[in-house]
Amino acid sequence: MLPSSRGSRRALAGAFVIVAACSASNTRDKSQLPPPPRAEFLLSSADSAFWVSTTSGRVSVRGVPLIVARYAGQWYELFAADDDYSFEDALLLGERLYRRSLASSDSTAVVTDTIVPRVARLYAKAHPGERPLDPDEEVRADPSTSATAELDILDVLGPYLSYEYHVDVDSPGSSPWHTTRRGVIDLRSGDGQRVRDVFGDSAATRIAREGRNAFGLVRDSLARAEGRMTDNRRRAAVAIAGAQFDDRSFSLSDLDGSPTVTFTIPGRGEGRAGDGVELDPITGPTVSWWTEIRDGRPSTDADGTDRWSHPGYTVIARYDSAGELATVSLADSAHREWPLTSITAPLHRIDWLDRPAISAAERRDLTKAFNAAALYDEGARVAQWPPRRNLPMVPRIGASHRRSEFRLTDLLFASAHAPRLQDSPRKPARDVRAHDARTREQSGARVWWRDPRDDGQVRGDRRVSTQPGERRNGLDRPRRLSRADSPRRSSRHEGEHQLRR
Repeated sequence: MLPSSRGSRRALAGAFVIVAACSASNTRDKSQLPPPPRAEFLLSSADSAFWVSTTSGRVSVRGVPLIVARYAGQWYELFAADDDYSFEDALLLGERLYRRSLASSDSTAVVTDTIVPRVARLYAKAHPGERPLDPDEEVRADPSTSATAELDILDVLGPYLSYEYHVDVDSPGSSPWHTTRRGVIDLRSGDGQRVRDVFGDSAATRIAREGRNAFGLVRDSLARAEGRMTDNRRRAAVAIAGAQFDDRSFSLSDLDGSPTVTFTIPGRGEGRAGDGVELDPITGPTVSWWTEIRDGRPSTDADGTDRWSHPGYTVIARYDSAGELATVSLADSAHREWPLTSITAPLHRIDWLDRPAISAAERRDLTKAFNAAALYDEGARVAQWPPRRNLPMVPRIGASHRRSEFRLTDLLFASAHAPRLQDSPRKPARDVRAHDARTREQSGARVWWRDPRDDGQVRGDRRVSTQPGERRNGLDRPRRLSRADSPRRSSRHEGEHQLRR
């Protein structure tokens, strides 16, 4: 989750940032540079968008907590919204992911939680004397029943959105259980995708086979090491071994200039049986949709530096030793560089705004979206869904919080296919009071252990959110933007309670 020091940065959460071209410490060096090459682009990190422009002869960077998608010549904002089904003695919060057109402002739900509404129907049937709460009514401090869903955006590649779906359920007479899975949807239709829908039948057969083989190696390694494990680690190994491979549970990203498929073994059940096991990424073929977006994804050299090449200039992102901070600069054909800003990693993609130039209508729509996103803070509470409840909406990408992690080599001692275990506990709904305010990639599969005492998770990949820290010239707030919280959705500190106006 988030370090305790983050509470001291509450005032900076969701900040509207305009970054100047240079700092006083290096003005002398930069004064010797000519004006930077003309450039204009949108740089997307895990939960923010940065509008970079040098068209005025100087560097201007504006960052806001905004998640955008661009495909078929259209721009869309992606955000999440709560569905609140709570009763006096039951905290029941579902969630939806939405796509909003920047041109028309029309919003469409593209992913919807189905478990919490089902729990709510069962609860209402078992308690006919209770009624759903109004927005200003409180759930009991320690409700007997709780069910909360989280839908997290992991990455966006053209029209394809990858997400993670997690639900925690705690009800009387049964042990708490949870479920975790991943998926990909086509934003154009809202339809869930299989690997064959994205890459075709032949490639899908090969990719699924490699995924099954990789999971088989993980289970075999655990079985061989079981006799050397402690009881706790043996239970963890049993949970992994009992999971089933599902070729529908995957996410899309890229590596070394090619699209990748990362399977996550779905979890469902009590304790660690409900956690997801992430396997190594598998390279997919170069298909037409990837060709269209390829120049917006970075190429990475042997030093781990990301580069985006564009006619007339190159954008360079160099990372610190922990892979948490990216120092971004602009380079011309003579390899002269102009510093731009420092941004909390990971950096996902660039949308070019200059070659070809965006239309006047697109510029107007983006400007409007940036202005609105600058107001995503605790004081903006206007949007609602459904109409009977005040449920503000916010953008969010990537589930990324503090975790304590240990590698599966702790279980296996030495294995070429050893996955990494990541403790990423979630705070249970039953601990929430109704008035509460709301390392780089390493090979091997990963499993997120979620403990009911906390929530969220951090990935160790720069392309997926890493642990945030104090960042100069960045959006200083949690790496994982808050969901569209109802007043009943909890948070670890008020700095995460960022709402959409």
